[in-house]
Amino acid sequence: MRVLIQDLLFALRQMGKRPGFTAVVVLTMALGIGANAAIFSVLDAILLRPLPYHQPEQLIKVWTRFTGIGQPNDQNWVSAPEFRDLQELNRSFSDLAAMGIGSVNLGVKGSPQRVVGASVSPSLFNMLGAQPLIGRAFLAEEAQPGRDHEVVLSYGLWQRVFGGNPKVVGSTIDIDGVPTSVVGVMPAGFAYPDETEIWGPLAFSSDALSENSRGGHAYEVLGRIKPGLSLAQVQSDMDRAGRTIIEQHKSYPYEKYGFGIILHPLLEETVGDVKTSLMVLMAAVWLVLLIACANIANLLLARSTERQQEMETRMALGASGWRLARQLLTESVALAFVGGFVGLAITPWVLKGLVAIAAESLPRAVHTSIDVRVLALSAVVSLATGILFGLAPALQAARKENFDGLKNGRSTEGRRPKRLRATLVICETAFSLLLVAAAGLLLRSFAQILQVDPGFRPDGVLTLRVALPDAVYSKPEQVRGFYNELIERVQRLPGVQFAGAVSGLPLSGQGGSGTTTIDSQSVPMEDTTPEADQRVVSSGYFKAMGISLVRGRFFEARDSDTAPPVTIVDESLAQTYWPNQDPIGKRLHAGGRQPQAPWVTVIGVVRHVRNRTLEARSRVEVYWPENQRPSEGMTLAVLASGNPMNLAPTIQREVGAIDPDLPVYRVRTMTEVMGDSLQRRRLALILLAVFAGLALLLAGVGIYGVTSYGVAQGQQEIGLRMALGADRGQVMGMMIRRSMRTIAVGLALGVILALSLTRLMSGLLFAVGASDPLALGGAALLLTAAAFFAIIIPARRAAKLDPMVALRNE
Repeated sequence: MRVLIQDLLFALRQMGKRPGFTAVVVLTMALGIGANAAIFSVLDAILLRPLPYHQPEQLIKVWTRFTGIGQPNDQNWVSAPEFRDLQELNRSFSDLAAMGIGSVNLGVKGSPQRVVGASVSPSLFNMLGAQPLIGRAFLAEEAQPGRDHEVVLSYGLWQRVFGGNPKVVGSTIDIDGVPTSVVGVMPAGFAYPDETEIWGPLAFSSDALSENSRGGHAYEVLGRIKPGLSLAQVQSDMDRAGRTIIEQHKSYPYEKYGFGIILHPLLEETVGDVKTSLMVLMAAVWLVLLIACANIANLLLARSTERQQEMETRMALGASGWRLARQLLTESVALAFVGGFVGLAITPWVLKGLVAIAAESLPRAVHTSIDVRVLALSAVVSLATGILFGLAPALQAARKENFDGLKNGRSTEGRRPKRLRATLVICETAFSLLLVAAAGLLLRSFAQILQVDPGFRPDGVLTLRVALPDAVYSKPEQVRGFYNELIERVQRLPGVQFAGAVSGLPLSGQGGSGTTTIDSQSVPMEDTTPEADQRVVSSGYFKAMGISLVRGRFFEARDSDTAPPVTIVDESLAQTYWPNQDPIGKRLHAGGRQPQAPWVTVIGVVRHVRNRTLEARSRVEVYWPENQRPSEGMTLAVLASGNPMNLAPTIQREVGAIDPDLPVYRVRTMTEVMGDSLQRRRLALILLAVFAGLALLLAGVGIYGVTSYGVAQGQQEIGLRMALGADRGQVMGMMIRRSMRTIAVGLALGVILALSLTRLMSGLLFAVGASDPLALGGAALLLTAAAFFAIIIPARRAAKLDPMVALRNE
């Protein structure tokens, strides 16, 4: 221990003697450790920490599988009859809970609000191990129609709206125009389903449980598996249940769509597609750390050459090679820990910036403080990196057998350190190219997505949502009258070109779908009942959104509730079911072939709109006229001649003039809606680009340092060449060629690594292959240019050497 303390004190003195060298090493380490600590903090909070529920590993999200209906991964929610079937057929879950997620109007005098709400099975809170902070949860008998007028508030809503008054429990508040009793308040931090602020008991009506409602897939289902069962065993049981459902309900097209039950652990479901992005980013920061280590190792190798005479003197006085190696390792580990400390000091700032730009994209909350796990990781990483970049000079000292420095009176360098430094440059060049290529692939993917035609024009469009409570607007003519009056008022406002409304705005996560029967002879009978996106729109919606008319006409005032029922379809549906035919006048109806809803005549065909995501085409689309099928919840789309946000306050006043108790929410431009749909891609691109830029900077600095050191060590050769007639251009060319040969090897290795490893991030790419030549070629060119500029400065310095001075110094 005494010897270790002596080595540590000597290391600290050495750091103080070379403050410039120490600062460069510490800063380089701090960047690597800080980036790793920040990304690990995010990864730990999202992927590694268990969910804040009782025995969260037993919680399973339950989906239905319907292939060929355009749902991501063929996953669909569960209908009320299917939930009842699962409860009856289940042998593996100790409990199952259904949830209907939406939003509700909270009546607050002078300031009506729209809050996220969920109707849930009364057993949900007990299943999650969550007990109300005050009051109680729901009773089993409250899950019955007519007895479901109770709510539980979230802690945040309780504080924000009711000032944390405990007397709110037992009071009556207005929810969607219905007097409702508050029975409890949940503790801070509880918000399941995500972002829910108010809960009500889920009560299925007899209509909801009827066979005609099997296509109403509107509910999420959560289950807790029985102790001792594996996920594979539960999946086997649910496969049996799925087969039974198919056999018992042959009138529904379960067999046609490959019906089944899909199970996912709740943590996996919560994390979603963020996992791939986080793993790629974690790999990126590790590469940045390795590049930083290569840089520092090169600096330490150069420094060990400068200290050659010191080391040889100590060996001459009796110190062994391994004793010197231990001293050098102590120095490098001390530098690493100082760098790690500085890195941890900047980590909270990095986390704050990261959370600020990524809060909406992260599925779980990330705290900006440093916890014990991050401290432990940083300590281990600091120790490992200190050993890693200190190993090369330490081994060099341990293997030293001659005393050339003492004999010659100056420091000399053998071939082995030169080869080692070149190897380090090759490695950091290869790693940098890999990172830059990965960032280039994401950039190319993002550019490809931005080139996708969404089927509408987002520029200049303001969107805002209004939802009418059933208790107040119980009749279709009331709903129809409200939206007709509102749209007329908005259309008359200065600066408004077109105004319309839609039940589900594209790319917003809203919208519905359902089985649609199409009168077609062009496809087999079993294919004439597709799952179609269905939206209710007003007559001005298509013009406000810039959705082009392909054939026929838009909805008009004559398409009233007393007129023959009509519909507009998209070009995808028309081309699929009526190819080479005029679709105008063709027929379809909502629902399957058995529930014979009235046939509806097609009066128009519009362009296909990407409703769900820009990355994939939506299902075939059917539009119903608002006058014939009024919808309580609608989003206004207003095309403005100027800045669309300037219209928002005026439109909100118009809503208040018609009904002062209605809140207006989700006020955004359509450009913002499109941007929000790309948030996670943008975040991954920004962070990976930052790490790639950092890698490029570190690689440039490393190449510059190695080249500069080569110039300093090669002054005698340079002076001799110039004395024998070499001009400055030849000297520069020699230095550039030598360095670029090393860079070329690194580039070749980097391309091989990129071709091998970028395929692991294929899930993040869009319309771009993992071996995209533009991304790889661009990365190679960028790195070549950075290396050239890093080399040219010391090469020019070499060309300006006075040969006589260089030879005299030697």
